[in-house]
Amino acid sequence: MNATLDAAVFLLLLGAAVVGLTTADAGSQPTLDDGRSDAVANVLATSTATVNYSLSPGARRANESGADFRRTSGPEFERTTHGSLAGLLARVTVGTAGFDGTPVTHARDDFRSSVREAITARLVPTGLRIDAAWRPYPDAPVEGHVAVGASPPQSAATDAATLTIPTRTQSLPANETDDFESLSNAVAAQTIETVAPASRTRLALRGDPPVSTLVRYRYARLAAALNVSVEDPIADADTDVANQRLADALAPRVESDLRARYDSPADAAAAVSVSEVRIVVRTWGDESEDDR
Repeated sequence: MNATLDAAVFLLLLGAAVVGLTTADAGSQPTLDDGRSDAVANVLATSTATVNYSLSPGARRANESGADFRRTSGPEFERTTHGSLAGLLARVTVGTAGFDGTPVTHARDDFRSSVREAITARLVPTGLRIDAAWRPYPDAPVEGHVAVGASPPQSAATDAATLTIPTRTQSLPANETDDFESLSNAVAAQTIETVAPASRTRLALRGDPPVSTLVRYRYARLAAALNVSVEDPIADADTDVANQRLADALAPRVESDLRARYDSPADAAAAVSVSEVRIVVRTWGDESEDDR
C-alpha cells in the first residue's frame, strides 16, 4: 500500500468518516461582531484548515499495552489532513471515543491536539468554549468528547449555538424501533460500525503497518472492553464477523439502559443520536473578540 493510500485509509478508519461540511476559503470568513456564538459556529462550519499530526504517540502507548509495533516513529507515522474546522473536530471526537471515559486507543491523541490548535489559531479563545460530543444515546457507556477553551465562570451569562454534523452511520430504520430488543441491537451495531467501520478496517488490516497494527490493536481493545473475543475473525480480516460479535456483546447493555430510562421504544428511539456529532459553542463576557 503506498503512502498516500495508507494515509487516506487511516483517516477514513480511525476518524470514523465524518461527513464533510461545505467549506469556504479563509478570505470569505464572517466576523464575530453580532450573534457571537452563532458567528463562531459559522466560522467553524466554513473555515478550513490543514492539520499535521503524528501516530507515534499512539503507537508508543499501544506498545506499553501489548501491541507489536517494531517501530514507533518515522515518515510512515506522519499525517496531514484538510477540512472544515467543524468537520475536523467531529472526526477527532469520534476517533477518540471510548468506553466509560477510557479511549479505545490513543492513536488520535496528537490529532486532537492539532485540531484544538487549529481552532484557537482561527478564533480568539478568551470567553469561548466549544464542546463536541458523540453519544449513541444520552449517558451511553461509549462516547467521544473534545473540548476547546476553558469552562465559563459560574456567574457568567452565556450565549450558545449548536452545530450537528452527521457521521456516515445510517439513521435507525423504522422497522428496528418497534421494540426495545430490536432497537438496542440496531443501536449497538451502528455504534460499533461508527468506531470501527467494517469495510475500511478490512482494507486496513490487509495493508501495511503502522495502520494494520493500529487496527488490530483497536479491535483487541474493543474486545477487551466488551469481554468478547474477535481474534479469529480479525486474523482473517473478517471485520463483518468481528463487528457482529462486538455488537452482540454491547446490545444487552444498551437494552438495559434504554429500558431503564425510557417509557417506550419510540421515546428511546427519539433520543438516539448515534449518527451525529453535536458541537455546542458557548460565549460570554464583554470583550471584543473579533475573528482573526
